[in-house]
Amino acid sequence: MPEVSTVILIAHERKLPELLKLMRKRRAVFETYRLLATTETGEAIERELELECTHLFSGRQGGEIQLCGLVCTNVIRAVYFLRDPLSAAADEPDIAPFYRACDLHNVPLATNIVTAVALTHWLGRKLAAPAEATAGGR
Repeated sequence: MPEVSTVILIAHERKLPELLKLMRKRRAVFETYRLLATTETGEAIERELELECTHLFSGRQGGEIQLCGLVCTNVIRAVYFLRDPLSAAADEPDIAPFYRACDLHNVPLATNIVTAVALTHWLGRKLAAPAEATAGGR
């Protein structure tokens, strides 16, 4: 049985609707990955999308630090950290450690909806390949 790749999902409160909209639209991609999130993001994913998502500590309790540590273990395929650069509250997750961890371990990091869409396209490229092969073979 092949090992399932893991994706980390975090969103500041004002960016959570954007993340959920993307996940709803590209659900097939996210269904193929193990999803990890902070409590707030994970509960929203489960409630709104009914996707299984393991959530660790809340952002207020350092959940993003837990998740960032996992990037360093080489088990994370990608990180979505949709942040609100204009009005992030002091108690919201901090992205700074993710920049370093993702760069050191070559893990793609999406920080806004445009990079999140691009990352989702990249993660879903294997899903499109069988459909393209079938269409091309007709």
